[in-house]
Amino acid sequence: MSMLNIGTSALITTQGALSTTSHNISNVNTEGYSRQRIEQGTRLPNFEGGYYVGAGVAITSVERIFDSFLSDQVRTFTSQEAQFDVFATFARQIDDLLGSPELSLSSGLESFFDAVQNVADDPTSIPARQVMLTEADTLANRFNTLDAQLDAFNGQINSGLETAVKDVNLLSQGIADLNQAIVEASGGAGIPPNDLMDQRDQLINELSALISVSTLKESNGAVSVFVGTGQTLVIGNSAIRLEIAPNPTDSTLNEIVYGPSRIAISEQLTGGSIGGLLSARQSVLAPAREEIDSLAAEMINAINGQHTIGITLDGNAGGNFFEPSNPLGTPAPDAGSIRLAITNPRDIAVAFPVTTSTSISNAGTASLDVNAVDGSAVGFDPTSTLISNLTFTYDSANKEYIVGYDGNATTTRIKYDPATDSGKIFDLSALSVPPNTDFPGANKPPLTITFSGVPANTDTFTLSNNTTGGFSTVGDNRNALALAELQVSKILNGGTQSFGDAYGILVANVATRTHQADVSQRTQQGLLDQTSLRYESVSGVNLDEEAANLIKFQQAYQAASQIITVSNTIFDALMRAM
Repeated sequence: MSMLNIGTSALITTQGALSTTSHNISNVNTEGYSRQRIEQGTRLPNFEGGYYVGAGVAITSVERIFDSFLSDQVRTFTSQEAQFDVFATFARQIDDLLGSPELSLSSGLESFFDAVQNVADDPTSIPARQVMLTEADTLANRFNTLDAQLDAFNGQINSGLETAVKDVNLLSQGIADLNQAIVEASGGAGIPPNDLMDQRDQLINELSALISVSTLKESNGAVSVFVGTGQTLVIGNSAIRLEIAPNPTDSTLNEIVYGPSRIAISEQLTGGSIGGLLSARQSVLAPAREEIDSLAAEMINAINGQHTIGITLDGNAGGNFFEPSNPLGTPAPDAGSIRLAITNPRDIAVAFPVTTSTSISNAGTASLDVNAVDGSAVGFDPTSTLISNLTFTYDSANKEYIVGYDGNATTTRIKYDPATDSGKIFDLSALSVPPNTDFPGANKPPLTITFSGVPANTDTFTLSNNTTGGFSTVGDNRNALALAELQVSKILNGGTQSFGDAYGILVANVATRTHQADVSQRTQQGLLDQTSLRYESVSGVNLDEEAANLIKFQQAYQAASQIITVSNTIFDALMRAM
C-alpha cells in the first residue's frame, strides 16, 4: 500500500468526519435529531518483506448517539403529563361551572326555599307566592343550564377523541412507512439509516403525547408499536386503524374501537390526550352529570310528593309543582327536563288537607298537631283525606285516647301518658282499622300526628278535611312549612344528605380531583423536563463540542493532505533519478 493510498484513506475518513460534524451543526434545531459520530478503524495491513505494513484508515460506521432507556422514559413522562394536563383542563372547567355564583345550585336552592318560607309566613300573599314561582323557575333554569353545559363538555370530549384518533392513525401510518424505508435502506447489511430512525422515533414521541405506547424492535430494524393492553398499532409496514363509534348503551358518548372487528378498547387506553379525555369523562364529567340528575330527580319527586298532598288557595288539591313527575314506567326526571308545572300563584298548595279543632269544653293543656300527610297510598285524594271526621277523646283512667269515627267510639285506642309521651309522634296508618271506616286506598288514615301537653278526662280533639283552605280566618301554612323543611331533610343517599349537602359534596369532589390533577401535571412536567435534559445531554447537539471537533478534523484533514504532498515529492524525486 503506497503512501498515496494511505493519505487518500486519511483524507476520505477525515472528510467523512467533517461532513458528519457539519451535519450535526446544521441540525442543531431539528426536533428529534440525534447527533452522529463516525467510528473509524485501521484498514487491513499488507504483509511485505516479513512485516505487516499499515494500510491507512477507513470509516467503519456512522453511529447515532441514542439512549433507548432515556427515550422510553421521555415517552412515558410525555404521555403522563399530557394525560394530566388534558384531565386538569376539563376538570377545571367543570369546577368553575359548578362553583359559579350565577349557576350554582347551592344559591339557587337557598333562594327558592327562602321564598317558600316567605309564603309560609304569609300564606295568603299573592306577591309572596309569585316570588316563589319565580325562584322555582330560576332554580329549574339553573338545572337546565348546568345540564346543557355538561352536554357541551361531553361534546368537546367527543370531538377531542375524534381528532386524536385521526392523528393517531396518521402517525401510525407514518411509522409503518418509515419501517418500510428503514428496512429497505438497511438492505440486509445491518447499516442503520440514522436520519430515518430519528424521524421514526420523533413520530413515536408525538404518538406518546396522544396515547401511552410501548415498542419492540424487530431484528430487521422495524419497530412494532402497541397500545392499551397489548393491542398492536404498528407491525412492520402495516398500521392497524383506530376508529370512533357510539357507545352501545349511550349514543351521546364516543368510544374508541380497534381494528376490522371494531372491538371497544376505550377502557384499556391510558396516557396522552386520549387518556386524559377518557379519564375526565369517566372520573369527573359522568359522576357530575349523574349526581346532578339524581339531585334533580330527588328534588322533583320530594317537592311534587309534598305539594300534591296540599290544598291550594282555592281549596283544590295540589298537583305537581315541577314537571315531569316520575309516574310508573316512565324515565326518571333529570336536570335537563325540569319545568314548572304551575303558573298561577293561587295554585301553590300551602295548606294541609286536614285541619284540627279543639272542643270548647276541654279543661286540660293538651294539643293535637298534624305532622305529615302520606300521599303515597293508592287512590289518595287530598280533598277527601278523611271520609268522615276523626275524634280523639282522652280517657285519663286508662291513659289513652279513644278514636271515634263519624261520632261513634271504636275499639281503636292510642296509649298516651302525659308524663312520658308528650310530643311523641303517632302514625295513624299503623293503627288497627275500625271495621266501620273506609279510608281511601289502604283503608287507613294517612296521617302522622303529635299529642302534647296534659289532657283532662274527656278532652276531645277533632280531625276533619280542610276542603275550604281555611284562609278566611288564620291562613293554613302547614304544607308550606313541610315544603320548606325539605331544604334540610336528609332524603338523599340513604337518608344521609340534604339537597345542599349532596351538591356541596359534588363540588368538593370535583375541586379535589382538579387540585390532584394540577399537582400531578406539575409533577409529571418536572419529571419530563429532567429526563429530557438527560436525554439531550446524550443525544443533543452541543455546538461547543462540535466546533472543537470541526477544528480537530480540519487539522487532521490538513495533515492527511501533507501525506499526499510528501508522497508526490518522493514520486517526483524517483522519476528524476531514473
